[in-house]
Amino acid sequence: MNLRFFILLCTLCLGTTVALAETPADIQHRMAQRLSVVDDLKAKEVIGENNRGFIEVRKAAPGADSVVSDENRDREAVYALIAQKTSATSDTVGQARAKQIATNSRSGVWLQDEAGKWYKK
Repeated sequence: MNLRFFILLCTLCLGTTVALAETPADIQHRMAQRLSVVDDLKAKEVIGENNRGFIEVRKAAPGADSVVSDENRDREAVYALIAQKTSATSDTVGQARAKQIATNSRSGVWLQDEAGKWYKK
């Protein structure tokens, strides 16, 4: 649910295009299509949310690496667009997003604290 809000917010705030004429709507569409898979992998404790606003594989599972790669590529593009609009850095945007995720995640999700230590909420 929280990721859906974030995607909607990004879409509303961003009116610029990314490299290769990719639009925020393109990114939103891909992320929305992938959301149920990401949620399922989190529920199965296969992936976790790191302290930079990206997901990481925590244990091997078929297809997890591909999902993580695709999701992180889109998150990186979103963070870059937000950074451009807010005069921040992509890293700052990602770290702020990580804090928001940590606060709003359901219990049982793997998270990484600011020091890099993984914990289950």
